Amino acid sequence: MQSAREAERKPRQYPKGKILFGVCLVALIIAGYGAWQYTQLPSTNGSGTEGLAPSFSLKDINETQFSFNQYSGKVIAIHFMAVDCNGEIDPTNDHQLTQLKTVCNKYCGNKPVTVVTVAIATCQSWNLTLAQIRHYYNITWVLGNDFDDGKMDIVNAYTEYSIGDGTIVLIDKTFNVAQVYTDAITADTLSLKINQLLGA
Repeated sequence: MQSAREAERKPRQYPKGKILFGVCLVALIIAGYGAWQYTQLPSTNGSGTEGLAPSFSLKDINETQFSFNQYSGKVIAIHFMAVDCNGEIDPTNDHQLTQLKTVCNKYCGNKPVTVVTVAIATCQSWNLTLAQIRHYYNITWVLGNDFDDGKMDIVNAYTEYSIGDGTIVLIDKTFNVAQVYTDAITADTLSLKINQLLGA
């Protein structure tokens, strides 16, 4: 009788393996739920967005006029880049320009794809600075200064897409914003999305 009571008072022993399995299962469920919640949040890095892209025109540093509306039926990659008075750019832009060069070598002139870099350069010698950047990175696409008239019209028009220094915005063939990359992106990833937008 006494041994039966002692047995009742003793806490039930669970095998350690079952306890560990239970803890892991709960952790997995919590992690899975957290990941699902994360995918429901809007993201501007590599995510699809909706809306008609703001139209703009930009004068290339060689005086060629870029007009957004001339590129109907083309995929447009817009790269935003800040340039300081010493011609320095953020490392993200160093990466983006290199990747855009690879992309442009593949598509520009061969497919209905165009690239434009919208620089924000506020110093008086900005034209010379951008010319040096063009030469250094062998930029063959449109490169112009949004601040050439003392305003940042293009940047302000795209602020709703949470753009920052180094952002690349992909526009589809009907002028809709298709993708916004706020971090460094590879040429392969850009090419994959461009192929989708081309219907390849």
